[in-house]
Amino acid sequence: MDGPLREEKRARPEARKAPIFSSTGPSGHRQRMRWRVLQRGASSLADYEILEMLLFPGVPRRDTKPLAKALLNHFGSLAAVLGASEDALRAAGVGPANCKLLGLVPPIADRMGTPDAVCRTDIGSWDNLLAYCDTHYAGLPAGSLRVLFLDSRNQLLEDEAVPADGLTADSAWGQMVSEISEKTQQDSPVRQAVAKILQRALVLHASALITVRLAEPDRQMAADSPFVQALLKNAPLLTVELHDHLVLQNGAWRSFRLVGQDW
Repeated sequence: MDGPLREEKRARPEARKAPIFSSTGPSGHRQRMRWRVLQRGASSLADYEILEMLLFPGVPRRDTKPLAKALLNHFGSLAAVLGASEDALRAAGVGPANCKLLGLVPPIADRMGTPDAVCRTDIGSWDNLLAYCDTHYAGLPAGSLRVLFLDSRNQLLEDEAVPADGLTADSAWGQMVSEISEKTQQDSPVRQAVAKILQRALVLHASALITVRLAEPDRQMAADSPFVQALLKNAPLLTVELHDHLVLQNGAWRSFRLVGQDW
């Protein structure tokens, strides 16, 4: 018999409600932890949670939380777990794959804490020096005085200009004004320049210097002799060596050391 009761019997049952968590068990737990790391960063995890995630690759289908907490209880800290030997980890219940994985963490941390090797220009030969000067000083104005600060391997630490007036407020040279004694300030410009150059050498931990003058066409090479002599006299007192003083004039390089000019 068709009727209201019949229609009621034909009514479809209500759809089942979706579960609160889309996934339960180790798989869902791992998804939630990955989401936390992506959204909040690893710093949002407790030590046992970090260890849990490190153990994921070696324990693909089981909950790693009990093992992570057991390891922390056994060794005392996350750092101690990561620093433990493979034998100690195996004795504490860690599988071979995870022993290898946990053993990689300390050397990776050490490598990250090691500064990257600085690639410095080698000024250890005459050809290298002239090539550097030709490349970097081509457009500089005549009269400029440059200082190359070198390390113990003759690699370039800094290439700096000596200001024509000796000081500029916005330069490393200007920052040394307060450090120069009143007597030095009353000295000649040559002695002031030498004092500032040697102070910069100390700051940079330089082992050697090369000074470079881009001379005006009518400037005599001997005009730099007082400056070079003052450097030769004072640099060794600070265990700094003056390798050479170069003069570029009329397109040609001249070396004080090679020509024996006051050397």
